[in-house]
Amino acid sequence: MKSLTKYEITQDRLRTVFEAAGIGGIDGVTEISDGWYNSVFSAIDKSGKKYVIKIAPPKDAAVLSYEKNIMNSEVKFYRLLKEKTTIKTPEIIFADFSGRIISAAYFIMEFLSGERLDKAGLSPIEKQKADGEIARLLAEFHKIQGVGYGYEQTGLCDNWKDALTGMTQALIDDSAAFGKKCKIGERLLSYIDKFADSLKDAPCVFVNFDVHSMNLFCQRTADGGIELAALDLERGFWGDPIGDLVMPELLKPFEKKNILTNYNKYAAKKLIADDADTQIRYNLMATYLAAIMYAERFSRFKGAKKYFNPVYLGGTIASAVVARRAFSALKKLSYGKR
Repeated sequence: MKSLTKYEITQDRLRTVFEAAGIGGIDGVTEISDGWYNSVFSAIDKSGKKYVIKIAPPKDAAVLSYEKNIMNSEVKFYRLLKEKTTIKTPEIIFADFSGRIISAAYFIMEFLSGERLDKAGLSPIEKQKADGEIARLLAEFHKIQGVGYGYEQTGLCDNWKDALTGMTQALIDDSAAFGKKCKIGERLLSYIDKFADSLKDAPCVFVNFDVHSMNLFCQRTADGGIELAALDLERGFWGDPIGDLVMPELLKPFEKKNILTNYNKYAAKKLIADDADTQIRYNLMATYLAAIMYAERFSRFKGAKKYFNPVYLGGTIASAVVARRAFSALKKLSYGKR
């Protein structure tokens, strides 16, 4: 997938980057082109060992506020998950944020065997097992406690209401910088204020906020089980764990999501209750995700051709559907908060 934020690099230059990390003899490099923000390549050396290199956008690329220096936080989160959880993630082999070798941050990690979950061809029974594993991963994420709310790369807040307000305002400002108005974000701000009391007791934990089938690697185990590995932690932040319930089964309303039951089997605390405050917090986060999907398109694509790009169109439609459903739920829930 081509986009404006992807760093362009030749195979010869990539070999130089690997050599700077102490990895020589790279014999083949293949682009992993599905993403639309970073440039990602798989590589193999002469011994047959495989690697993945992920390169951030060029330093002068126009990106969203929370995406600036986002790779630093992503690498930290990978290492934190290795230290604090049982979640399978790739080992970080080398990272360089200096811009000395190439004019972008990058890191090299191990190549995980298995298949991307959306391409694994699971049977219905295996799909049930995978759904349970996703819930377990989320519960593991949420055992990691934070010391402040929000994105590390933009600064942490003392409370979730202030953090979510700042995160939303940044998307409004980012959209304006691209000459667009983020009506979703503006409306979300009013609901954050309205429901401030519901946000007071939100926990502060690690939230991945991007758990879906393209960001999970799947392996079948010898005993018939399903093992999942988590990839792409770049949207991670510290805040309300309810945010991680938005992306799985994205287009289903909160009360119909299968992950709710699975999650509470694994959670250290029953963080998801069937009450109005939980539904409010969920729908605020669904709206925030819709605002991200709305704003990020402007930094990735430009020109008339973008309207025929399936990723641009998909983001447009998903953003509108998720926002409309969440705002409808928040409007109903607001009647009890007057």
